[in-house]
Amino acid sequence: MWQHQKDAVQWALGRLCVILHMGMGTGKTRSCLEILKADGKRLVLVCCPLAVIPAWKKQAELWMPGTRVLLLTKGTSKDKEKQLAAARADTSPLIVVVNYETAWRMPALEKTPWDALVYDECHKLKSPSGAASRWAAKMGKRLPNAKRIGLSGTLLAHSPMDAFGVYRAIESPLCQTFGASFTAFRARYAVSHATTPGWIIGYRNTQEFGTKIAQTTFHRRSEDVLDLPEIMHEQIDVELNPKETKLYKEIESDFCATVESGEITPANVLVQLLRLLETCGGSIHVDGSRAAVAISDRPSKAAALAEILEDLPPDEPVVVFCKYKADIDNIIGECKKLGRTYSELSGRRHDLAEWQDGKTSVLVANTASGGIGVDLTRASYGVFYSVGHSLSEYLQAVARLHRPGQTKTTHFYNLVASVDGKQTVDTQVYKALSERKEVIDAIIAGYRGTRHARISA
Repeated sequence: MWQHQKDAVQWALGRLCVILHMGMGTGKTRSCLEILKADGKRLVLVCCPLAVIPAWKKQAELWMPGTRVLLLTKGTSKDKEKQLAAARADTSPLIVVVNYETAWRMPALEKTPWDALVYDECHKLKSPSGAASRWAAKMGKRLPNAKRIGLSGTLLAHSPMDAFGVYRAIESPLCQTFGASFTAFRARYAVSHATTPGWIIGYRNTQEFGTKIAQTTFHRRSEDVLDLPEIMHEQIDVELNPKETKLYKEIESDFCATVESGEITPANVLVQLLRLLETCGGSIHVDGSRAAVAISDRPSKAAALAEILEDLPPDEPVVVFCKYKADIDNIIGECKKLGRTYSELSGRRHDLAEWQDGKTSVLVANTASGGIGVDLTRASYGVFYSVGHSLSEYLQAVARLHRPGQTKTTHFYNLVASVDGKQTVDTQVYKALSERKEVIDAIIAGYRGTRHARISA
């Protein structure tokens, strides 16, 4: 083990509730398995995103040989409950791995006397009202003596308010860090907008907040403990074509008017922000339509991507990240035109294995799917075709390529739309992400007072 992994194991011993906030690529899974082994835990439930499940089997076989691993990935809920019952008939050590969406739908998991509960990518539990977060908190109440371990490389990437759902889930029923009430937590640490309930505009008592986090959390940053190759980011400015430009200006004008009016909420700002970002990629959802439609025959970003791919050898592994389904289709279209073999990793397809095996050269990955818990170090070239407002997804995506196992300088190309040579919302989003700021707040601040200047230009 690396020294920081040894430190994590030593820190966790004797603690009932543990959060390992360790940078991506630092070996959180290995550290967790060593903690379970040192504590003698024999019946363990691991909850994680679907894409991460295979990694747990591989890691457990490496570091806990002799421990059975059951992956609950196939069949109906009843089928999975039968698989669990059959596995428990054997009393030898067992690790059961299940994705979050399945976990809270399986009553049999609640009735099992687990020795330990592990929540991988535990930032997925950040929503206090979310089904998975509430289920995890309930599991803690049912099994107050079970060890709870949370793992995350981007624990509070989006907002300090994410802490409540995560810590409640892992510490329940004690809730010793932030208490049991989100209302009280928000009142203590957040500054709310004067006229818009629920909209947070700042934070307070930050020193106290950090002290409480440190009591339950072991933290190590990737850059402090890993020796990785150089990483390079290059912005590729993409001038939108006339049809895209016309529609973008119309949506941006509405957005500016909303911001300047002061009648804004996080919800309506997010809707308009996503429409602007979608337009930068060359597609748009028409009112009432379920699928996005193309704005022009060939999106400007698709043409820019083709130029990047043409400059690389045909067999050079590349990962192209994007936010929207229409973007995936456009990227695949360019691969076909160039004769590049491709695989897709998204909510509709999971072809990661064939790309990792070298059967294809381009992996087209939805950021939400390709940014969590998968090893993409086969590629040293990544392209961000489009991004959303999630900082954690963006950081996770970068760390899929730039992590232990990567031996080459890692190159990322960010396709950034421009209109008439001027910056678009794309630029503001990338700037906020690079500075690890909250995207929506940064964009609102950037647009205030700009409406008339933009329209007249």
